Amino acid sequence: MRVLVTGDRGVLGTVVRAELEAAGHEVAGFDLADGDDVRDAAALAAAASGQDAIVHLAGLPGDQEDHPDQVMAINVAGTWNTLLAARAAGVRRVVYCSSGKALGMLERDPDYLPVDDAHRGLPSGAYALSKWLSEEMCEAFTRQTGIATICLRPVFVADQAAWKRLRDVPELPPARGSAWHLGVLVDVRDVAAAFAAALACPDPGHVRLLLCAEEIASDRPTAQVVADYLPDVPWRDAAPAAGSRTALADSSAARAVLGWRTRYEWRGRGTPESTN
Repeated sequence: MRVLVTGDRGVLGTVVRAELEAAGHEVAGFDLADGDDVRDAAALAAAASGQDAIVHLAGLPGDQEDHPDQVMAINVAGTWNTLLAARAAGVRRVVYCSSGKALGMLERDPDYLPVDDAHRGLPSGAYALSKWLSEEMCEAFTRQTGIATICLRPVFVADQAAWKRLRDVPELPPARGSAWHLGVLVDVRDVAAAFAAALACPDPGHVRLLLCAEEIASDRPTAQVVADYLPDVPWRDAAPAAGSRTALADSSAARAVLGWRTRYEWRGRGTPESTN
């Protein structure tokens, strides 16, 4: 498959591109580091011509909240331009890199645990809102065109540098500006595998899929962590069994739609687990 990857020179983009090429795809890149700007609709449309799919990773990251105007202009307008380019090129699907933050994870306590893809959004921060609005655009685009849009929602993404920082800590530290973040984490290599799976899976129409490791990012049992940080939040079904370290973000939809499984869990601190 011929695939255009926007943001292919970024931290996630380089890993995703390598994963797609290893899977046999013919990958073309579109990255600001090469002078390509997703705000340039004409250039993006030209790059999409002749492609079978677009993987849209380009955008400002979540630590750019000091520049909300730029976050909205690049992330939202860039996604809009990507969708227009996909329609003009007649691609079969767009795989969009959203975020767990689209659900407002860091802005308030969740309505229930574990958080799943049906959880309400309503974020307010610029980055989180840009992801939520882009997901809404993707849904409307699929309804109008029939082109599949797969919105992947990775939580905190750990690359090798992050694992090195976290190797000796018992628990994932709070994110900037938040007292707690649900202890959710996913390895960058597992995220890249999800993007490859999103290109290969049967056409799902429009979907939004959380990507999270299956275990909580803590050496403690899940119930103990929740009792300390989120004691008033109800369980969606039953509370986890005693001693269980099940994650507080539910990626079962991604497993069902993509056939995706994680290989890297908190216990291994960046080394493959054999339990999945």
